[in-house]
Amino acid sequence: MVCTECVRRKGEQPCGELLIDTLNVDEQHAGVTLVCCFSRPVLVPYFFDAFSKLQMPRSEIHLLLYDNTDLPLLEQALLDAVRPLVSQFKSVRLYKSYLTGHGSISGSGNEIFANSVLFNIWDMWKRAKDMIYTPEFVQFEDDTIPPVNAFQALMNTLQDNENAGMVTAIATGRQPLPWVPVRLGVHFLKMEDQGGAYKFRILERHSCSPDLEGLQEVDGSGVYCFAARTEAYKTGFDGYDPNMHSVPFYGMDNVFTWNIKNHGYQIIADFSLWCEHLHVSPARMIAFSKNQAVEMVDVWLPQYNSYAEGIEVKAPGAAPRAYRVKEHARTWEIGDDAPIEEQPPTS
Repeated sequence: MVCTECVRRKGEQPCGELLIDTLNVDEQHAGVTLVCCFSRPVLVPYFFDAFSKLQMPRSEIHLLLYDNTDLPLLEQALLDAVRPLVSQFKSVRLYKSYLTGHGSISGSGNEIFANSVLFNIWDMWKRAKDMIYTPEFVQFEDDTIPPVNAFQALMNTLQDNENAGMVTAIATGRQPLPWVPVRLGVHFLKMEDQGGAYKFRILERHSCSPDLEGLQEVDGSGVYCFAARTEAYKTGFDGYDPNMHSVPFYGMDNVFTWNIKNHGYQIIADFSLWCEHLHVSPARMIAFSKNQAVEMVDVWLPQYNSYAEGIEVKAPGAAPRAYRVKEHARTWEIGDDAPIEEQPPTS
């Protein structure tokens, strides 16, 4: 239940609570933590179908499921999904934030960060970081379907690179049409400290080409499927607060991860690990991945006080593409019994 004291303090965020907690404090620093973030009930069955196929040492993992809503439907779906798994993991926690949903990431209401859907996500990151007690952790989002070997591959790369603060798999953007190109969620950034609210000004965000291979050091990424050193990850919060800094909504996570790199750590992208990124349309699920991606860039235009966004990057003299996407994104009707196709390990 929501803390009654928080309800009386009008305007403050409610306290969350652990609905399941099997963590033994004497063992909380041993092993590795796996954080799974949820905000949409419709994604729960698809997520856990893929989750059941992941290759990972469950008995060594502290599983933390984070329900970032006040929705009873999501709470019950997660309880039903995780209760049968409790004995498989070193510990299991299910945390519910009781945050009320905000707006979408488009529209005039999002001129104010506190009114946007991103406000709840930022609040979740701040709370979750203090619930991770192990030196390393892995994180998945509810709309991300990773390859079955993602957990161990990310951890191996992290441990093999002592200066790596974070190692991420590759996912794309998403939108309502399966034949419209999307960008990758890993980027090269040009930043400038313009002081005050513009301490973290993005001058250019160059999203990587889907044709890259192997391990690549990047400047920033999304936080959809990654492994991190906990100490390094927490440096992303140092001096950065999108409530106070005028960061474009598309770049909240990119600037956060850039801040980790700015503290001396590497951000490594593994182009052998391709995720599917799920988009929930009114009737269908759409799964975006490599074959819908093109290289794109965003550029700050000071004379217009705005960004030119989603510009396709082309080599000099390159002919126009003869196709919109190499292959339409997979789609299926919401509620179909057919599970998501298992993604083979990519290496």
